[in-house]
Amino acid sequence: MNEENVKIAKIKKSCRVGKIVSIVLFAVFAVLAVVCLAGGIKIWNMGKEFDDMINSATLSGVVSSSDEFGTAGAVSINMGSVPVNMHSDIPAVQAAIDDHPIAVVWSTWILSSSLFTAIGAVIFLLLGSVFSTIAKEATPFTAKVKKRVTTSLIITSVILFLTSGTAYGAICLVVTWVVNAILNYGMTLQVQADETL
Repeated sequence: MNEENVKIAKIKKSCRVGKIVSIVLFAVFAVLAVVCLAGGIKIWNMGKEFDDMINSATLSGVVSSSDEFGTAGAVSINMGSVPVNMHSDIPAVQAAIDDHPIAVVWSTWILSSSLFTAIGAVIFLLLGSVFSTIAKEATPFTAKVKKRVTTSLIITSVILFLTSGTAYGAICLVVTWVVNAILNYGMTLQVQADETL
């Protein structure tokens, strides 16, 4: 086995490991997304009952609504504070805010967490597909690998732009551009290497 084949074998091995890790992380994030979705829906449906439970737990000292950190109790949950000036132009939502504001805030927060963990699951799924493609190809410098890597990075850039902000999306787009240029150069070198053999 020559030096080039040894290096390609190492790349394939690392990509197989990367694929396994990506699949595990995809599964964890997918389960978290489902749990958050179910929890958010449950809290929303509980409505006033959830608010009553939280208020009762606050009075008994199990739950705190202050911004303190750490307590001496066995179990302490900091629920944070509920904004007092929440408003919605949708009458049904405003009625829910007026009736059970804690349930509205927490169900919205948990449902949003569900969305973000689902997005994380999609990113890990894309990453796993990149590792899988690289592991299957004879060399990492093929048009198929380049297309998969570039497509995955563009999708990740768009997701970051929409969820984390312009700066993260822009940085990921620059990374996409640089990786694309590196893969183009690698493909050129691979063609030259193949022609000399």
